[in-house]
Amino acid sequence: MKALAFSIALLASAGLAAVATAQPPGPPPGPQPPNLIDMPGNTGKAHLTVTSTDIKMNTLIPQDNSAYGKSLSPQVSWTKGPASTKSYVVALEDADAHTGNPDVPITHWVAFNIPASATSLPGGLPPQGTATAPAGFTFGKNIARQNAYFGPRTPPKTTHHYHLEVLALDTTLPLMEGATRAEIASAINGHVVGTGEVVGLFTGPDTAPAPAGAPPAK
Repeated sequence: MKALAFSIALLASAGLAAVATAQPPGPPPGPQPPNLIDMPGNTGKAHLTVTSTDIKMNTLIPQDNSAYGKSLSPQVSWTKGPASTKSYVVALEDADAHTGNPDVPITHWVAFNIPASATSLPGGLPPQGTATAPAGFTFGKNIARQNAYFGPRTPPKTTHHYHLEVLALDTTLPLMEGATRAEIASAINGHVVGTGEVVGLFTGPDTAPAPAGAPPAK
């Protein structure tokens, strides 16, 4: 009987731990942290139409663009910003989760000082920091602390929304490669003249072993 009681206690303890660490099957209750395009101080009125062959509005993101697959960065195109545009910022953020700070969403991809003449980033940009960025394209740090793209790794049986954002700025940013999301957010304040986004979905698999060397599920 003692052995049985001990086993039951262990199972109960494990169950409580699982409940404590489990995430709900969708966005957490309450307000979500603001993405870059929603931050106070972003006063740009121009609308940029953002499209992607890989991330489509309210549609599941392909496995290859996730961290469960090849973590390939998505193709993205946008309409030209207003005449005052000097550069663009592109980001992929998940506001259904945060970094531990409830005011900061998960950043999977952020790049800045993209030339004002550009209206797209082709597919095949370096996944997970395995190559240097193309000329005129500067990476900030993602959730994996890489200067690169890191695909969605949504917890099992959970669906999150992934915002592929483009911001037109009236300046270039005085930041180096590897700038943090916080540094980028501060630098763009008051300089956003246009924004646009497309929001894709990703659902974690029923069972999801962590890829080797990857950070916790985000």
